[in-house]
Amino acid sequence: MSDADPTDQDRAALDLLLRGFQVSRLLRLVADLGIADRIAPEGGVPVEALAADGSVVPEQLLRVLRALAAFGIFRVSTEGLVAHTPKSRLLRRDVPRSLHHAARFWTAPGAWKAWGELDAALQGGSPHQAAWGMDRFAYLDRHPEEARVFDAMMANSPVDRHGAVAEACDFSKARLIADIGGGNGAALRHILARFPGPRGLLFDREDVIAALTPTDLMDGRIEARSGDFFAQVPQGADSYLLVRVLHNWNDADCLRILSACRAAMGAKATLLLGEHLLQPDPGRGQPADYLIDMQMMAMFGEAKERTEQAFRDLLAQAGFAVRRVLPTASHVSIIEAVPDASSV
Repeated sequence: MSDADPTDQDRAALDLLLRGFQVSRLLRLVADLGIADRIAPEGGVPVEALAADGSVVPEQLLRVLRALAAFGIFRVSTEGLVAHTPKSRLLRRDVPRSLHHAARFWTAPGAWKAWGELDAALQGGSPHQAAWGMDRFAYLDRHPEEARVFDAMMANSPVDRHGAVAEACDFSKARLIADIGGGNGAALRHILARFPGPRGLLFDREDVIAALTPTDLMDGRIEARSGDFFAQVPQGADSYLLVRVLHNWNDADCLRILSACRAAMGAKATLLLGEHLLQPDPGRGQPADYLIDMQMMAMFGEAKERTEQAFRDLLAQAGFAVRRVLPTASHVSIIEAVPDASSV
């Protein structure tokens, strides 16, 4: 028997990519039902019991789980006993860097409908605006459940970017670290757990701050404030963090955010940008980075991932001098910048 035609192999692989949205939607379905949490890491559960717990039809749930099992996500016996695989265990909420929240987020209604309008971006518009008649942050404000799923996904980064940022930077001499647009404070908690001296200041939208718990704020070690980072950010911090914030905005809006930070910073304060640095040559980059770039297009239109040079140009325009670029153990790199006295 001759070897398989490489063209046929490529055709089969491309066919699965074309139907990738179907797998994503199935994953959200089982995540919404909490199926992975209902199966012990080393045990098995009859599909009838899983269906009863979720108040769904057993036969239909079996079909969903069999489809996922074909991709190595769950194991389903011919008798209908459902057990975990290494991949499906990652959907449990009690595992480090759980993918449960990502499974619920990527095809949640807000994003799902916006991707259906992706063509709008090619005409200079915002797919999310075309889909919902409002911008992304207005949508999240009106749909708090989706907003909290987004916050949970950010806190459970699959590449542990928060831990990686804490490990890459020395915050031992800082007194106050301000995390601007820091969501539920995951990055600050990682940093403060590693460095006992500093205090934290978390700054984000009012709805994000209102959802925080005492545990999120490390029982008082982190102060939380709400506001508009386009207009003003808190003064007095030694280090200002912007972790995965600027990629949500176009260049003009990024300059407004950076200028607000520049105005709040003392002469010796440091700005730390945590961002994926997009490789101009996709052959040298990570596929996930370019998919995130497309997510930014779908959600915001002109928002985007940027190359290192693009960040350097933005920082220079906002009155910063780049001191160094630090790689981390995650896909995020840290661009360390300081106020440029010559730009005042």
